[in-house]
Amino acid sequence: MGKKRLPIVAILGRPNVGKSTLMNRIAARMSAIVDPTPGVTRDRKYTEARWRDRQFVIADTGGVGIDTDGWLAKDIERQAFFAAEEADVVIMLTDVTTGITEDDEWLARKIKRMGLNVVLVVNKVDNESLENEASVFYSLGLGDPIPVSAYHSRGIGDLLDRIIELLPPLHEEPEEPEISVAIVGRPNVGKSSILNCLAREERSLVHEEPHTTRDTVDTVIEYEGSLIRILDTAGLRRKKTAMDAVEYYSSVRTYRAIDEADIVLLIVDASEGPTEHDQRIAKKIDERGKGIAVLLNKWDIVKEKDDPNEVMESVSHKFRYAQHIPLLRVSALNGWGMDKVIPLVLEVYEQWTRKIPTPSLNTSISNVKRMRGAPSKGGKSLKMYYATQVKTAPPTFLIFVNDPDLIKDNYKRFIVNQIRNEYGFWGSPIRLIFRKSD
Repeated sequence: MGKKRLPIVAILGRPNVGKSTLMNRIAARMSAIVDPTPGVTRDRKYTEARWRDRQFVIADTGGVGIDTDGWLAKDIERQAFFAAEEADVVIMLTDVTTGITEDDEWLARKIKRMGLNVVLVVNKVDNESLENEASVFYSLGLGDPIPVSAYHSRGIGDLLDRIIELLPPLHEEPEEPEISVAIVGRPNVGKSSILNCLAREERSLVHEEPHTTRDTVDTVIEYEGSLIRILDTAGLRRKKTAMDAVEYYSSVRTYRAIDEADIVLLIVDASEGPTEHDQRIAKKIDERGKGIAVLLNKWDIVKEKDDPNEVMESVSHKFRYAQHIPLLRVSALNGWGMDKVIPLVLEVYEQWTRKIPTPSLNTSISNVKRMRGAPSKGGKSLKMYYATQVKTAPPTFLIFVNDPDLIKDNYKRFIVNQIRNEYGFWGSPIRLIFRKSD
């Protein structure tokens, strides 16, 4: 059994011509953030789609020509053309309501020079009376324009038929397991810089202004035979009430990325130290049952200005409630410590998916009973009869007892700590289920 290597279709165009709306329409689900504000999509955004039993990947990009006086203009443009260069088919999207603009003409010339397979699409053709106006786009020299209305789903079938015609044949390769890793944290802690360092290419926009990444971005790297999909995410702000609509939906997407991930890398600005918000994020990751490691980024600043030992003591104290979380000091700026990140991810994944043999587990539970007296209430003492691991990722243990109501949180923590002392589960939450024995 193999897996299909999916071809890529990239959507390019000016800001606010409807690229994200078209992507969502083709993918038949709300995938990219759609907002009337130009420049909402900044990085490349990928999602899978299917048409007539053919699967492919749609890449949404930032609008070329946006914010011409700001720092984002050239960076967004470069990201868009990175997507075009790796694509099998490029959709150049235009807007019938504005007609041909100078940016359209510039983009058309650029695409022709790149020699890409291109489909010219005229969006916002909401009715038949606008179809004649779409014909003026012939002058761009990119072939027959296809009129569509992404918002109303008009003409999408014709567009997809044309895309399928241009896609290359499918290839199959051996099925390989893939570890999914989400990079999360507060805004401006260096998440995108860490992704770029890991991927050894410019994959996400990096700038000192916060909120550069609005949507999740993913890339796949290979490390010693393991495939690892890394999801960069938007920064998680502390107060929902202070968010605008785009930031709110970015937050929703970030938590969705956490739910889809196996391992989560929580990025903390070491020069500032972990905040209460960092601790809350860590707890939410734990609640979702994900493997976790904390990367203390910007450690180069700490070594220059502070006592590293005091900083580590402060960090360890603030994460004292979760001493199983590994802490790794790194600097994405100069690459210091970054060679240890992927080996750490693989180690946490191994611990997260570890299976303990039942006889060994029951020996450990017997030791728990000898080390600490059983809790009791009303003259009735807890008895633990039998334990087995019923699930991995996260490791979950079922323990048969005489009365589950006798077990309080402090005794649960004691059992978990003894399991960790025996088997590790470094970076992984542990779940306990107590069931009354018949």
